Amino acid sequence: MRKPYRTIEDVLRSPWAAIERPGEGVTTDRVLRSTRLEDSIYADLRDGDNVLEQTEGEAAKKLPSFPALSRDVFQSFYSLMPRKNGEDMLSTAARKFNAPILEHITQSGDYPTLKAVCEGRELPAYEAASEFITRTAGELDSLLAHTGGEKNALDTLEKLENAERQAQNDLAGLLERMRAMKERDSGLEQSIVDVANKVESKRRQVEAVGKLVDANTAKGKETVAAAVAMAVSAAAEKAEEVQSIIGAWGDDPGNLEKSEANAGLLALVRKSPVLRDISKYLGRFREIFAQGKRNGYAYGRGEKYSLELGRDLSRAITSELAMLASPQTIPLFLRKYQRGQIKQYQRREPIYKGMGDIICCLDESISTKGDPAAWGKAVALTLLEIAEDSGRNFALIHFSGTGSFQVDVFQPGEYSMEDKMRAAETFLDGGTDFQTPMEQEQLQVEQAARQFTVTGVLLDKGDPGMAFSLEPFCQNIYRTSELLGDEIVREMITKRV
Repeated sequence: MRKPYRTIEDVLRSPWAAIERPGEGVTTDRVLRSTRLEDSIYADLRDGDNVLEQTEGEAAKKLPSFPALSRDVFQSFYSLMPRKNGEDMLSTAARKFNAPILEHITQSGDYPTLKAVCEGRELPAYEAASEFITRTAGELDSLLAHTGGEKNALDTLEKLENAERQAQNDLAGLLERMRAMKERDSGLEQSIVDVANKVESKRRQVEAVGKLVDANTAKGKETVAAAVAMAVSAAAEKAEEVQSIIGAWGDDPGNLEKSEANAGLLALVRKSPVLRDISKYLGRFREIFAQGKRNGYAYGRGEKYSLELGRDLSRAITSELAMLASPQTIPLFLRKYQRGQIKQYQRREPIYKGMGDIICCLDESISTKGDPAAWGKAVALTLLEIAEDSGRNFALIHFSGTGSFQVDVFQPGEYSMEDKMRAAETFLDGGTDFQTPMEQEQLQVEQAARQFTVTGVLLDKGDPGMAFSLEPFCQNIYRTSELLGDEIVREMITKRV
C-alpha cells in the first residue's frame, strides 16, 4: 500500500495534524447500565448457579463479551427503564454483537408479554434470562457467523481498533513534542511521518473490516432475529411458568423473590407434569379470588355488594359523597354524576352468614384427560381455598367408571400443601358414572332437607347444546360452549365470596 505521507509538511496539512490524545481506551462489554441495588440482586440470584456459570464460561471462549450479555439480558427483562451506555464506551464485541442482540430482543413479538411478567420481579426475570442465555449459547456459532462473518472477525476488528487507538496516541505525543521544540528535529519529523502513515493504515484496515462485519450483519439480520425471537419466546414461557407455579402453590403468590420456599416449590412442581399443567390455571384463579375479596363488601344481615359505576346516590360510596363537602370538588362530583361514573355499591344477591361446607365432585374419566382435567383440578383447588378462607370443610370426590371413586376431605387447619398436591395429582381414568358419587333421588331428598345448592359445569365446548344428565337438580349450570373458563370461575367465585 502506497504511503500517503512523505514529508512532515504532508502530515501537517492532513487531518491528523489536529489529532488529540484519545481516551485511556477503557471500554466495557456492558451495553446497559445498572444500579448497585440491581447488581446486588443479580449477584444474589447468581449465587450457586453453577450451570449458568459453566454455560457462560464455554461461550466466553468464543465471545469474551458473552458473560456481559447474560447480565444485560437480565437487566433488559427486570429493569423498569433500561438505560444504555454510550457507544463510545462499548468494546467492539459489545457494539457489534451484544447491542444488536439486545435490540432484537426488544423488537421480538413476545417481549411485551415477557416484560409484563418480569419487570420488577427478580425470580421470573432471572429464570427467563437464564433460559434465553442457555438457548443463545447453543446457537452462538451460528449467531457469530451471521454477525461477524468469518471466524474471529470481531476479535480481529477489536485488535485493529486497539492498534489504531495506540497509533493515534503515539502520533499525538510526537506532535506535542515537535511543537514544544524551538528548533526542527529531522529525526523526530521522520518519526511523525512514519507514525502518521501507520495511523492511516490502521484506520483503513479498521474501516475495511468494519464494513465487512456490518455487511454480514445486515445480510444475516433476519436469521439472527428469528433465532433471538425463538429464545425470547422460550424465556417468556419460563417466566410465565415461574409466575404460575408460585401463584398457584405459594403461601404468598405475590412474592416472586429468591427464597428457599420458592426454590423448593419450583423444583417440586416441575417434577410433576400434572401439577405444572394445573398451575397454568390455578395461579390465575387464585388471583380472581383475591380480586373478589378486595372488591366485595358485606353489609347488614349478609346482603352482598360489590362496586360499580352509576348515578344512584342512595348507593354511592362515602368517598364519592365527601366531594359534596367542598366547593372545589362539587364540580367534579357533578361531572362524574352526569357521566354515570359515581362509584356505588351493587347488590348481587342475598347470602347467609355461616355458609355451609363445599363438596366438589370431579369427573376424571378418560374424556377429561389432559387440559380439561387440569382446568377442573384448578377449579376444585380454588373452591378449597374459598372454603379454607371462611373456615369451612371441603370434600373433593374423584369419580370415573362404575365403582371407581375417591374422597379427599379437607378440614380447616388439618391438611398440608402436600395433601393438596396429592389430591391434585389423582386421576382415576376410565368411563363416566354419576350414579356412584351421587344417587339422584337421594340427592334430591337431601337437597330439600338441607337447603343446599348444586352447581354443574359441563365441558361441552366441542359439542354445544349437549344434554346434561345432572340438570334436574342443579340450581346453576355453566357450559364451556357459552362462557370462557375464566368467566365461569369468576362467576362461581362471585357467588361464594
